[in-house]
Amino acid sequence: MEINIDNWKSQIRKGYLDLCILLLIETKKRIYGFELLDVLRKLDLPVKEGTLYPLLSRMSSDGLLNTEWETESSSGHPRKFYSLTKTGKHTVSEMQSEFDQLIKVYKEINKLEK
Repeated sequence: MEINIDNWKSQIRKGYLDLCILLLIETKKRIYGFELLDVLRKLDLPVKEGTLYPLLSRMSSDGLLNTEWETESSSGHPRKFYSLTKTGKHTVSEMQSEFDQLIKVYKEINKLEK
């Protein structure tokens, strides 16, 4: 039986993308959606709007993100800014620990004699 590598990549990317988004929001303190898309693209992790905004909405509903609408000037378009809640900060810390452990195991397996 052959594994569907595209399906495997998709599954890996889902959890990884959640972690990357939360880490970026933590790093920036607050960020709006289009800026987040731009940063992810520059980091060679391009995400479509149709993927990002439902993720942000779910994370907000799950209590990980605060949202705040802001208009920069009277003629500017309103932007929805995202920041981590206390729960979000705790969650990203737990996710980082788990990801670090996964990388550690992966590296140890690669060190084994073949």
